[in-house]
Amino acid sequence: MGGADSGGADSGGADSGGVDPAWPPPSGRSGSDATGGKSIPAWLVYSSILLVLVLLVAAVWAFGGFERRTDILKTMPPGTLFTTGPYEFRFTEATAQHWTDYDGAVYWKIVMVGEGRTTGKESIRPSYMPNSGMFISKDDVTQQISQPELTRIGEEAFSRSHFTPGLPLIPFSVIFKYDDRYRPGPTIRFVVWDVVYGKHFIASDEESWHNGNHGYQLYLPARVLPPVDLR
Repeated sequence: MGGADSGGADSGGADSGGVDPAWPPPSGRSGSDATGGKSIPAWLVYSSILLVLVLLVAAVWAFGGFERRTDILKTMPPGTLFTTGPYEFRFTEATAQHWTDYDGAVYWKIVMVGEGRTTGKESIRPSYMPNSGMFISKDDVTQQISQPELTRIGEEAFSRSHFTPGLPLIPFSVIFKYDDRYRPGPTIRFVVWDVVYGKHFIASDEESWHNGNHGYQLYLPARVLPPVDLR
């Protein structure tokens, strides 16, 4: 008869009596697998954090939190000349106009009317990009919060793309869109954030103008214009 079966199931010819030292440890992964795959880029992480903070600020304002934080929003009367970063602004009123587009879509076009200029030495345009721009508006009745559709520098028929250094105040408007729930009241709330110069992202050493931690709040008188129907 043969000797005792010491290998149990057929091992396919492998030597069960020893361990190949080249084998990896059975309880973990080696090389790049040990880190859980590809890492998330740092810029994406910090951009996500910034977006969350911006949305948090908007949410706090939507629920009236800033009304209890006088250090965040400084309320000023219409017509006040104020400075924010490399800009000087003065806003006097808002116009409200009901629009019907070619496709039948209806909305309210709200224009914050004022003046502006740059106090710096370079041509520059105020930022109005979503979630990072320096302007925002709120209707206290419907609680709608709106970010600008665009800005207009100069007269409507001769608008320009940037403020030119060395010039006095020129017409400047910030244009918003509200849905059809909006109904013009005596005033509308408008905020201009203070902008500061410096590093904006933790992962980058690049310096630029960006929103600071407080802003200027105005309750502008609203003037209703005749409706526009493009159909």
